[in-house]
Amino acid sequence: MRVFSRKLDNVVEVYDTNLDLVRTFAVPSRSTFKEPGSEGHAVTRSRDRLIYATDTAVLKVDPDGREEWRFDLGERGPRCGVSFTDVELSADDSLVWVYAPNAMADRDREDEWIVLDAATGELRERHVLPTVGHGGDQYPLSDGRMLLEVGEGQDGIQIYLGTPGAAPHDYGWGDRSLHGVSPDETRFVTVGHDAEDLAVHGFPRGEVLFRCTLSAFGYRDDEEDVFVEWSPGFLDDDTVVAVVSGIDDEEDTEWWRHFRVDARTGEVLGELEITTLNQYDMDVLGDGTYVITDTDGTLRRM
Repeated sequence: MRVFSRKLDNVVEVYDTNLDLVRTFAVPSRSTFKEPGSEGHAVTRSRDRLIYATDTAVLKVDPDGREEWRFDLGERGPRCGVSFTDVELSADDSLVWVYAPNAMADRDREDEWIVLDAATGELRERHVLPTVGHGGDQYPLSDGRMLLEVGEGQDGIQIYLGTPGAAPHDYGWGDRSLHGVSPDETRFVTVGHDAEDLAVHGFPRGEVLFRCTLSAFGYRDDEEDVFVEWSPGFLDDDTVVAVVSGIDDEEDTEWWRHFRVDARTGEVLGELEITTLNQYDMDVLGDGTYVITDTDGTLRRM
């Protein structure tokens, strides 16, 4: 199981494999559109070091919050928009990958994908990206590579594959949202930008192995106010969990349902009968288990 952590307002909580809280790191309050603060974070496998981004820098701190290194990104400009820096550790904890949304942060330079030495914070690589992103999500691979999704709002979504020492590979789609890699790293899952379908792709080439539109889950493909949510994931090598949501017009409330999908054939295997706080409150771990949150805020591994 990967290191599981969550960020609340001004702390990052770190858990062991039993989901017992083992450490808490203090961080600045969450960054907002106009107010500075903490943004993306990553925890080392030893669970005793935190790497996190603010609106101006990436920092590594020890358990007492003492700064071990800092990599400056530069101040946000007066015309900054929604822009959140993401950080992720490579699978072996040796590198820190940083997506910096410089264009939206009004830093007077293009977006960058930056690679730092995790021990020292020394710059290893800096790649310019042709994006104007609001934020990014990264997925480490066992061989040291990294997948990155950049969200550009109404302009779409870009997906890149990073390899240390090489230029990023651009999948070139612009309309697929990335949501995870299979545990055996032979496939990855995406959702259409307009939330109209789910697709599983071969990795690394990205060829579509199958798609599931709303009709696969028992709804009309042209049904209004029903969506394939941007929250699927690999429960294990053989199963993807997909979330379909909609609006109950009579009650004026949202609803959502979780479905199991055969990750090799695309067959919808039935509904996963669980209750979650919202459409996004489920973190699949790839080993057949998942984490949800109780109404009192307690994490549960199921």
